[in-house]
Amino acid sequence: MESPLNSYIQSPTITPAFDKAFSLVASKATTAGFSNVITAISAGDSYAVVTPNQTFKLVVETNVEQQFSATIVDSENNKLASLIVLHAKGQDSITLSDGSSFEWTYKPEDYLTSCDDYLAWILTALSLEFTIEDAALIAKSALHVSCETWPNHIKFFPQLATTHQQVSARKSARCFGLYPVLDSLELVDEIAQSDVNILQLRIKDQSNETVSEDVRRAIQIGKQRGVDVVINDYWELALEHGASCIHLGQEDLAELADSRLLSSDTGLGISTHGYYEIINALQYKPSYLALGHIFPTTTKDMPSSPQGLIKLNLYQALITSIGEQRGEILPSVAIGGINLERAPLVIESGVTSVAVVRAVTQAHDKHEAVAQFQQLFEHLNEKAIRLEEASDAV
Repeated sequence: MESPLNSYIQSPTITPAFDKAFSLVASKATTAGFSNVITAISAGDSYAVVTPNQTFKLVVETNVEQQFSATIVDSENNKLASLIVLHAKGQDSITLSDGSSFEWTYKPEDYLTSCDDYLAWILTALSLEFTIEDAALIAKSALHVSCETWPNHIKFFPQLATTHQQVSARKSARCFGLYPVLDSLELVDEIAQSDVNILQLRIKDQSNETVSEDVRRAIQIGKQRGVDVVINDYWELALEHGASCIHLGQEDLAELADSRLLSSDTGLGISTHGYYEIINALQYKPSYLALGHIFPTTTKDMPSSPQGLIKLNLYQALITSIGEQRGEILPSVAIGGINLERAPLVIESGVTSVAVVRAVTQAHDKHEAVAQFQQLFEHLNEKAIRLEEASDAV
């Protein structure tokens, strides 16, 4: 197993313990499906990740028994984040350069305290282009005493500090099968006549006054056709007009403090882009979680890189475990650059739904396009049932 070209992990001292920890982490990352795992270690003046696309340095400030702190900087020594691990207290935190902070707590006895293992995990996660907060979460969760592989179950993850304690139970969303995302009332009216359980009206950058009537009529169409019409962003209008479900992005969640949406039972879908956002979204009792963007897309400006199928599989494993822990399915929808050719691999990850835009809106026959996507779900579900029956028969 060779490292990607011009990529390596740097360590100020390459001890047998760190070398062993790093090799084990690389093996687990490879088993999880990653093909671009760094395996080369180079001596240097600090811990670092060096790839053609990015460089992260971890300047360790405190490394004593059950306590660790470091500053993460880029190749030009610009501060990106401060990381503090207080294992004895069961409390870790990260503060990013923009002032945003992330905290989580845990039972100290449930987690190992090896600094070499922790550094190996966080450096590897950063090299795989996870966000800093996700890399720190992965590193902590991988050190759970019961975790023997890549952390893929909610039981391995620490408890995130939450913002809202009182959130009403929400209506479920029929987030199963195809999930068309549409930008006009006309398309809502047309696609609602197809074989869909759910669709979304996503009109961007308009005033409430401009879109109010379209929101009202879209909700009305959904009720008439027996389709869940999800309203993107305009949650106040959606509540006013009796929407069954609302969809919000991460940037919208901070604005929900003490809002009517928190005390409403209206369904809520939330966009997520990684481990932290998935787990953090749970405090809002979402009806479903959106995972994206999976492939490159031009339908929306995205601040993050495409997740790809490997990360999608890992995120879905986490969501599946959340459902198992709760005793009910937590629906999930993959979104971003998905077409009919890519959809089978996406569906095989276990997501309950696939969101598409142009694959339907620009199709020559929109109703036929919907039918083809729905057939993929039926075919793969039948295949899964046959495999399960064959396994039970052995």
